[in-house]
Parts: sequence; structure tokens; C-alpha cells
Amino acid sequence: MSKNKFQVLFVFVLLAGMLVTACQPAAATEEAAPAVEEAAPAVEEAAPAEDAAMADESTGPIWTKELRQAFAAAIDREAIVDRVFEGRNTPAYHMVPPSYPYATEPFLDKYGTRDLDMAKQLLTDAGYSEDNPFVFDLWYPPEHYGTTTADVMQVIKEQVEETGMAVVNLQSMNWAEYVDGFVAGDLPLFMLGWFPDFTDPDTWLTPFASCVQSPDNGVNYCNEEMDALLQAAASATDEAERASLYEQVGTLYAEDIPTIPLFWEPEFITYRNGVEGVAIGAPFEFNYNVLSFADGYEPASGDANTIIIGTTDEVNSLDANDAYATHDWEIIKNTGMALMSYTPGTADLVPGAAADFPVISNDGKTYTFTLKDGLAFADGTPLTADAYVYAWDRFNTLEGQVSGLVQVYVENVTAPDEKTVVYDLINPIGFFPALAATAPFVAVNPNEFLADEIVQFPEKLDGIGPYKMVSHVPGEQMVLEANDFYTGDDAAIITTVIIKYFADPTTMANAVEKGEIDVAWRTLGPVESTRLQSVEGLTVEKIDAPTLRYLVFNHTYGMTAE
Repeated sequence: MSKNKFQVLFVFVLLAGMLVTACQPAAATEEAAPAVEEAAPAVEEAAPAEDAAMADESTGPIWTKELRQAFAAAIDREAIVDRVFEGRNTPAYHMVPPSYPYATEPFLDKYGTRDLDMAKQLLTDAGYSEDNPFVFDLWYPPEHYGTTTADVMQVIKEQVEETGMAVVNLQSMNWAEYVDGFVAGDLPLFMLGWFPDFTDPDTWLTPFASCVQSPDNGVNYCNEEMDALLQAAASATDEAERASLYEQVGTLYAEDIPTIPLFWEPEFITYRNGVEGVAIGAPFEFNYNVLSFADGYEPASGDANTIIIGTTDEVNSLDANDAYATHDWEIIKNTGMALMSYTPGTADLVPGAAADFPVISNDGKTYTFTLKDGLAFADGTPLTADAYVYAWDRFNTLEGQVSGLVQVYVENVTAPDEKTVVYDLINPIGFFPALAATAPFVAVNPNEFLADEIVQFPEKLDGIGPYKMVSHVPGEQMVLEANDFYTGDDAAIITTVIIKYFADPTTMANAVEKGEIDVAWRTLGPVESTRLQSVEGLTVEKIDAPTLRYLVFNHTYGMTAE
């Protein structure tokens, strides 16, 4: 994908012969939005209804405002939570969690818990009827978010089709291909989950609603008014002003609908009694180096120096200048170290690769970090400030999936000397130290990550963190070993970590119950986690961190080259 710090008009090029499963949009084309420049390899073949019409390519994006608002009005979050989760989850009426500062509920204000009459009227206004329904594909990953995902999608299908003017074709795809598909712009409407990049309301809004960053998440939304509000809210220092700006953002979000929030789902981690040091806080970080075994515990591997952690996640990219998925970030941050970090299990920022907190200029637009002494990559190569300039150049040259997360805030990066890194920001933002704790601020080893190529699946990861990755068989397992060059006082207690990849939550739940793995983490889902709470010998912990499920409109889906 291609984007820069300025608002640019992008044009989406359809794959030759690609079937667009939407009926004839009757509304006028909305303002142009940024789109993915290059189509990725084709995703798995869809199975649309036989009567699905080809889109009229002259009309531009298929997702008019009437259609987006009709869907928002048709969805009943309360019914989803009751039917699928028996009340264990919480309906979401905004992208920002209710527990965060400046949180509002604009979708509740505009659409109520559900307004089916409004949905029908909007579809009628858009030119659809029972005889001429809107037909489209709705995509989801069947196991990645737990065993209940298919049930959620079925309820949404029923709710939208209750308008009598829409036909929903549910389509599923394995996670790795799913990510490639929505980033490439191949999916018109799809479900995702979101965990915070950092602890500020901005992380729940800018990734989906800014011109620069929204393409990274397959949204491809761009509105100059929204951009101005987001930038003003991020820069504001007065609490009342910031609250007012975020209220305006919420109102515009519910009106324009970049995405539709669905529900907040609790996240759980399950581990066998005898595993110690498990601590996951609001930033959603799982530090392997602090894990240990109690005396007398029999590890699943049979080796006191090896722990086995299970996951249903898949690796999408292990290049810190590209990766934008929770599991990828977890591996990158256990084998590397961002400029800032967190005390395990908390949201308390502490220096990471930086020796101290940054020095901030009077105008709030320049942050200067001084690196710790003696930092080196796991292959012995010394870390210098040039590594962060190297990363900045790769963001701008390669335009990886996560590049927008940096580009939307940063103007330039320089290294006055080997120990000093200077970030010049586009606008002052008070949460930049928290942003500097994210994976894009982990220095990549230039011996493994070339300047002119994204390396999604490196053979090894020789970062500056407590571990190094020594092997990875996609879909099966990954092996991490303690980094001999790590100089921190929190060196790995258990020297070998094996990540086992499971196809579904049920299989992983059975594995931790039988003692085949020591820890089951991401994603068991509430059903399996509830069952495991009654299993002797296991500890199930609810993570105090919000997890959002939401629907994404690809706002440029259907555009053609001029």
C-alpha cells in the first residue's frame, strides 16, 4: 500500500475479473477516500449467491453513507450479547471503551439499541427494495476470535436481512490469508478485533478514522473534518477542550461510520498451577522473561528450562516496521525492546531501550531519547541511534502495514550522535512516550531486515530483547532462546520458550487441560475459559484490558482506475 503524511487521493485497482458482490448502488458517490494502491494475491474464492449482481463500476465505492447507516441501525448489540454470550460480553456503542477518559456512546445516541424502521428507510432511500435487495459478502475468520465467531456472524446476518432489503453471504477465511486480504482491500465488509496500541483514547480512533492510518486496517476511510478533529483532540492539553473534541469526534463517527463497534469481550489466560509470573495489564503485553516454575512443578516439556505456550494466533509478519497484529507484536517485544516499556502487568511506563524518559521541547513537538549503554543485538552487533533513523527510512520506503501508526504523528527522525535519537512530531501529543512503547519503536537488526525489503518471516530474530527467535515453522511452533547479549536486570528466568500454534480454541483448551502445554493464551474465548475455570489444576485469569469486536467497511471497495 502507498500513503504519506499528507492527505492524498488514492485509487483502488480491482483485480481483473474479480467478482464484486453488491447490487446496483443507487446513491451518489461520496467524497473520494484513500485506497490501497496494489492488490495482494487473491484470497480464497467466495461463494456469493447466484443472483448477486455485478457492481456498476462507474458509481465508485459501494458503501454509501445510507448503506453504512442502515447497517448501524439494523444491528442489535444487546441481542448478540444475549444470544451468543449469555450476557458475558458488553454491547459497544463507540470505539472507545467506557472505562477510558472522554468516552461517549454516539451510536446509542443516534441509532438507539436498534432502529429497524430507520434501517428500512435508509435502504429505501438508497434505492433498494424487497424485489431489488442489496447483496454483499460479509467476511470473518472462523476460529481466530474463538468458537463463537460464526454464531455472531449468523445473528448479524439475520438482523440485517430482517430489513427485507438485504442479502448477506457469510464468507470465512483462515487468519493469515484474512489479514493479507483486508489489508490489500479485497474484502468489502469484515469483522476484526482490536486491542489498544497504547493507553490513550486516540488509539481507539485514529487507526480507523485517519486518512494516513486507516488503510493499515483495511478501512480506507478519509474525511478532512475527521482528521482535523482527531489531530486537535490528540494535541489538546486542556481536559475540558479535549473532552469536547472527542465528543465531536464521536458524533461524526456515528454519522459517517468508518466502522461499526459491536461488543466488548473479556480476554482470558489459562495456565497450569505451578506456572508463576503471569502478569498482563491494560497495554495487553505478555512478558515471557518474568515467567518461572514453582518448586515441584512438572513442565509440559519435561524440562525445567522450557515452557510451552499455546495460541490460536498465526504469525503475519515479524518485521517491526511492518507487523500490525497482537501476536506479532508480542514476539517482537519479547525478542526486542522498544524505546519505552511497561512494568509487567501494569500500564506504568518505564524506560526500555532509552536510559530515561525523553526530554521534550517547549513546543511539545520534539522528543529526545538517550539510549542505554551497552545495548547489542543477539548476534553481538552494537545498537546505535542510527537504528531508529534506519527504521524511519524503512517506514517511508517500504510502507509496511504499521507505517501509518508512526507517520501520522512523526515528521522526522535524526541521530545527532550514537546515543541520541530525536523525533520531530507533526503536532504536539502528550501520549508520545506511550507510542514509543509500541512495536514500531523496536529496533530491527539491519543484518536480518534489509533496507529495501519487508521480511515477514525471518529465519531468526536477533533483537536486543531478553530472547532471540531460533526457529519458526508457520502454523506449528516457534522456539525462543535466552539472548546471551541481553544486559538488562530482567533476563529470562526460563531460558527456552516454545510457542505452539493451534487451529482452534477447543483443541488448545484440551491441550492445557491434559498438561500438553503450560499456558493457553489468545484466544480461548469466554466459552472455553468458563469451562476451564472448573478444571482442577488450572488457573483462569480474566485480563483487565478491553477487547473490541467491530465491523469494518472498506470505504473504497468498488472504485476503479481513472
